[in-house]
Amino acid sequence: MNDEPDDVDDAVDPHEAAQVGAFFDAFAESLGWDVSEDERPESVDDIVDYIKAVVDQNSVPEYADDRIAQLDQYVKNGGRFEDFYGNMSQEIEYDSLDMEDESNQKAVVRDYLKMSGYSDESISRKIERYEDADMLEDEAADAIERLKTVKQQQLEEMQRQQQLYQQEQERQSKEFMTKLNSSISNLKDIRGIAVPKEDRVALLNYITKVDADGYTQYQKDFNSNMINNLIESAYFTMKGDTLLGEARRGGQTSAANKLRTMLRHSDRKTSMRSFNDDKQRPLVELASGLF
Repeated sequence: MNDEPDDVDDAVDPHEAAQVGAFFDAFAESLGWDVSEDERPESVDDIVDYIKAVVDQNSVPEYADDRIAQLDQYVKNGGRFEDFYGNMSQEIEYDSLDMEDESNQKAVVRDYLKMSGYSDESISRKIERYEDADMLEDEAADAIERLKTVKQQQLEEMQRQQQLYQQEQERQSKEFMTKLNSSISNLKDIRGIAVPKEDRVALLNYITKVDADGYTQYQKDFNSNMINNLIESAYFTMKGDTLLGEARRGGQTSAANKLRTMLRHSDRKTSMRSFNDDKQRPLVELASGLF
């Protein structure tokens, strides 16, 4: 019976804690960090996590405008710069308009009514009525605020959708890697060809391990002669079982032919031995065998 507590692996090693603490204190003092006793790392893993968190925090860029931060995040999530910037530039344009200019007043009212679903003819009539009632400036002020609100909502929705898309891509990627790892780990053979355990490890690394340039060895080997490798890969994928079946039958035929040759050779040797033995038997004995 094991009397050790379940959390024995989580216990702090006093010797490690003392060494890590001394190192961290010197490190924090040199960099001017003010760290409370509760935040002080007690293990190597703790200090790695702490420093990583500090690096991540200090790596967050500062932007002069929140909209640039939105654009940056959108592109990082895989979105197209042009899509997001196109909507953002319209919002920026609204901010820079001289709303005392009557042509700008008409333009923003027209944009808002167009966005609301009015036809060009209806919009023209409404603008004329606003002018006649001396309400154009007020309607323009309301319209531009609504337009900016709508544009901001569109930007936020684009950002949200792109973030969801990126999360789904990451989920699918992790799921694929998990399945790939499991499949290769449990791999016994490929179309009847045995795969040794050491080859499974090498195969996983060959497919997934990237170098400093972000490429796997498989990608580099495949790309080095892409057309031929693509043709071979497609052909073996298309006719793999057929090709292996023909190879096995070819091997069996070769083995059968080899066996026939051996048997024929053996028959000839047996016949020659029998003939030689017969020559050595007395003539009378041979003759008597005929009667």
